[in-house]
Amino acid sequence: MSRSRRSDGDLTKSKILEAAGPLIAQYGFAKTPNKTIAKAANVDLAAINYHFDGRDGLYQAVLIEAHAHYLDENYLLALVESSLTPEEKLSSLLETLLHKLTEKDVWHGKVFIRELFSPSEHLLSFIELAGMRKFFLIRKIISEVACLDENDPAVLPCILSVMTPCMMLIIAGPNAQAPEPLKNIAQMPLHDLVEHFKKFSLAGLKAISQSNLKI
Repeated sequence: MSRSRRSDGDLTKSKILEAAGPLIAQYGFAKTPNKTIAKAANVDLAAINYHFDGRDGLYQAVLIEAHAHYLDENYLLALVESSLTPEEKLSSLLETLLHKLTEKDVWHGKVFIRELFSPSEHLLSFIELAGMRKFFLIRKIISEVACLDENDPAVLPCILSVMTPCMMLIIAGPNAQAPEPLKNIAQMPLHDLVEHFKKFSLAGLKAISQSNLKI
């Protein structure tokens, strides 16, 4: 296949994803027929089957694209392999993530809110396909800050303690029904929010590290 044909195919695939994401975010996957997506992307209906092996494949691609918007695997891999200290790696991760999580008028978070509050079989497939690789990279960063072996059972609560508050900002952003305190946090100046999350996370992991040294 020629390079021009590959480029045309990539462009068509990108157009379909760009059309599908906002529609699914607004109406949900079940209420967004392929015909509507194809019309919005200005492509033939058959293009969805050709590029994504059907409707389920398209939704998987939308989930992967939505998650990559916040946590790009290549970025995480480069961060893990960088010469930064563990603390600097975590600070960089939090700063990058919080910048993304506080963006306005993006569809990516809305897709995940729908999926998290009404899980489908696609969520498990996404976790197995792409989510776990990113989880292992984040686990490596956090375990290094806490001075724990990656496979230590104590690492999982550390990951939850660091990442869960960040992910709550997805709910606070596009969801108008979020509790008022959560919305107030999301509306804090970005610099203040980033500094708080960095200080809070690093202090907690440092305390874990110090407690392990005493054992």
